[in-house]
Amino acid sequence: MANLYGLKKFDLNLLVIFECIYQHLSISRAAETLFITPSAVSQSLQRLRTQLNDPLFIRSGKGITPTKTSVNLHYLLEKNLSQLEKTISMANPANFKKRFVIYSPQLFITPDASQFIHALYQSGNMQVEHHDLQLTSGVGGESTLTAQGGPDTQFVPL
Repeated sequence: MANLYGLKKFDLNLLVIFECIYQHLSISRAAETLFITPSAVSQSLQRLRTQLNDPLFIRSGKGITPTKTSVNLHYLLEKNLSQLEKTISMANPANFKKRFVIYSPQLFITPDASQFIHALYQSGNMQVEHHDLQLTSGVGGESTLTAQGGPDTQFVPL
């Protein structure tokens, strides 16, 4: 489990800025990508350097070269930031797949029901689940439905 107290003291935005610098190996290009000033990127990098007690990047020629600590940090961050983006995206209600469950005997899908199911598929964010319904004879010759869970709708012969 994450040490939330330790994370609270650490500005996680610095890691996003670090990753952008690492990808571009340029403060100015990272600033353009992040839509902030090069000065703000430099200040953020300085704060991260202080927190990690490492220079992270060394000036070389016209660019910067990552230190060994920087390479290791990038290796760990690359996967974790990507997973974090996916998690945030999945947490957005607009990205949720809605689940619509239908129970019906396999051979009992009418043209109207078929159009209804097709419309659900076309909505884009709908996951349609069809379960074959077993019809069995009950006491006194009445038909009973055997289905597990709760359907959103059922199509049954009358």
